[in-house]
Order: sequence, then structure tokens, then C-alpha cells
Amino acid sequence: MRLQKFQRTDELGHTFYAEAYTEDGGKVWRWTSNNAVCPLDACVEYGIPCDMDAQKVAREKEIDKVLADYRRRMENHVPSAEEMYEMRAAFGEGAEVVNVITGKKIKL
Repeated sequence: MRLQKFQRTDELGHTFYAEAYTEDGGKVWRWTSNNAVCPLDACVEYGIPCDMDAQKVAREKEIDKVLADYRRRMENHVPSAEEMYEMRAAFGEGAEVVNVITGKKIKL
């Protein structure tokens, strides 16, 4: 495993620090903070020397897995009274709310 610290400076002169690691010789990098694959734009901004194609494929696989897990967990989800209250407050009584990830529709 190779661990490396990176930094970038924005247009206002603020400096930001990040730490990432790679386990495949530098093709795909992951954040040390959460083990997530670094997004391509972050690789560019921080100068992370990834293989852009391999990084993109790894990121897409990770996102696909996260979304599939979410859909599976939400299959039988019934909104709580609090969730219903918050949706009514945000969208209004009688509105139809759609979860854009699962496609499930809820009539308020």
C-alpha cells in the first residue's frame, strides 16, 4: 500500500489537504478518511497521479454498488411519521414525492 498526502490551493488562496492511498501501484486511489474511490475531478484538483480510465471504472463500480445496496435496503421501507411530516412541510399536502433512486412514489 502506498499512502500519500496531497494539497491544492483555491482561487482565494485557501489551501486544502487530502490523504489517499493506492494498492495497485498507483492506478486507483482511495481516500484514507472513508476508503472511497477518489472522484476524477478531485484527482485533477489535488494532482493525484491516477490512471484516469482505471479510476473512472473503479468509481463507477463503487457508485453502482452503493446504489444497489440502497435500493435493496429501501425495498420495504415505510416512511416514519417524522419523514411524512417533513415531506408534507417541504412539498405540501397531496403532493406526490418520488425517490429518484428507487422510483418509489409516495402520495402525501
